[in-house]
Amino acid sequence: MTLITDVLTRAARQTSVTAPASWLTATSDEHREIRDDFLLETVDDVLERLDLPSPIGAKYTLTGDGSETYALPSQFKRLQRDRLAVYDNLLDRPCVPVTEDGEYTSIKDLGAAGITRYYKLTGYEGNWSISFYDEPSASVTIDIHYVTTYWKVSSGGTVGSEFTDPGDVILLPRRLVESGIVWRWRERKGLDYQAKYMEYEAQIARLSNDVRGRRVVRFADPGERVRWQSLVPSFIPEA
Repeated sequence: MTLITDVLTRAARQTSVTAPASWLTATSDEHREIRDDFLLETVDDVLERLDLPSPIGAKYTLTGDGSETYALPSQFKRLQRDRLAVYDNLLDRPCVPVTEDGEYTSIKDLGAAGITRYYKLTGYEGNWSISFYDEPSASVTIDIHYVTTYWKVSSGGTVGSEFTDPGDVILLPRRLVESGIVWRWRERKGLDYQAKYMEYEAQIARLSNDVRGRRVVRFADPGERVRWQSLVPSFIPEA
């Protein structure tokens, strides 16, 4: 486990900035840049690009009540980039995303979703909601896999999204965050930042592969299956 203060101090050394007595209360421009700008920009970039495991990744099970729109958890940042991210347990199939208002309105006006349930996200950070057509009834549960805004944990074990105590531990890989801070600092100062930027991008790529896993085809393995396919055998012998 790595303290946020340790990450900031290591990044400061790489930028030839003297670390303050307290990163939490430091008020000089150079310290605030590292703590409030470059650290948070790096954290936000990582959370936007990687589907990391719990407690950064989470699942929320929504229970229908016949309404069209439902509030999402306050720590919701975005859906995981997975075609099964919004899964209807009654239909036993993923819901279909709709990104355009006009398309969503047209689907509703058409009034025929069939066996497909569509969804659309609306809102902003801290106030996201999700709408469905057809509206889920009281017998319907929908699993929503998402990325939270969490990136640190307190000494007492509470996850959060703000640096509030010297004992706070960062949930993201230390070297990745340090590289992100340093290349952003160097770019802001008009210095050569390409080497550190490439290091950061390489770490992002490796972590993405590690999190997602490599897709490998095996002749002895039927491969990836979604849940509704399990109801149908992959081979039906002739009569």
